[in-house]
Amino acid sequence: MLAAYLQKLDSDKTNKNSRIEQFKRNWYKFSRNPMNIIGLIIVAVVIFVTIFAKTLAPHPEDAGLHVDIMNAFSKPTLKNWAGTDEYGRDLFSRIIIGLRPSMGIAIMVLAISVTIGVLLGLVAGYYKGTLIDLLISRITELFMSIPPLILAMVVCTMFSNNYFFAAIGIAVAWWPWYTRITYNLVTSLSNELFIVYTELAGVKMMKIIIREMLPNITSSILTKMTLDTGSIILVASSMSYVGLGVQPPTPSLGSMVSEGIAYLPEFWWLTVMPALAVVVIVMGFNLLGDGLTDVLSVEDK
Repeated sequence: MLAAYLQKLDSDKTNKNSRIEQFKRNWYKFSRNPMNIIGLIIVAVVIFVTIFAKTLAPHPEDAGLHVDIMNAFSKPTLKNWAGTDEYGRDLFSRIIIGLRPSMGIAIMVLAISVTIGVLLGLVAGYYKGTLIDLLISRITELFMSIPPLILAMVVCTMFSNNYFFAAIGIAVAWWPWYTRITYNLVTSLSNELFIVYTELAGVKMMKIIIREMLPNITSSILTKMTLDTGSIILVASSMSYVGLGVQPPTPSLGSMVSEGIAYLPEFWWLTVMPALAVVVIVMGFNLLGDGLTDVLSVEDK
């Protein structure tokens, strides 16, 4: 009994060392590309700013109904890094606090889409060629045929024009992509010998899916989630641009761009600054996602 315990400890230590070595190799591959590091830094800064937005914002009161007409339309200065809007509110503070609803929508959309999409993809992939596979595949293709932004706007308009239903609307358009990628990964795994042997051993379907298939597709799903975060923020900004989703006085990047267009080109910073923030955020998540894809693809080979 003692010998078995010592053997287990030795096995756990070996597995831990193996994971550490694997992490070091992956980090080396990832860090060789400067663009990957830039993406990681941008994403880390965005997450940090989102969490501590109210503390980091120089003028947090400007995220609400605060008005300072005397400082309206001030150009970017050391005091107001991004200038002020038509009500004299600090644009930099509004951009920082406006990250929260954008990131919040992205998290909600991913939580819903990944849960539904991966579950349906696992079931359809495992039962490939059956009626279950056919039904899930046809429903997935139906939703994929509709542009995500249009479907999200329809859902948000049908129910209630607010933050929550904006996330629901985008999630309705987003889950099919996770179903499709999961389905493709599972169907390729179904032919692997370790899955075939597990089935021959009489292991139940749910155990095979959860213990064998799900861990082997997690890295690909996480990579797609990273890439999708930027796209979801872009869709959410597009919705707020036309007045859907986050409602005033809560700031959102899309609505700030929309409101600033009326004052172009004289007061250019009202549009350029929030638009630049969207570009940087989307670029950061895309660069990080591309880096993870490169590392995982090399690892798979």
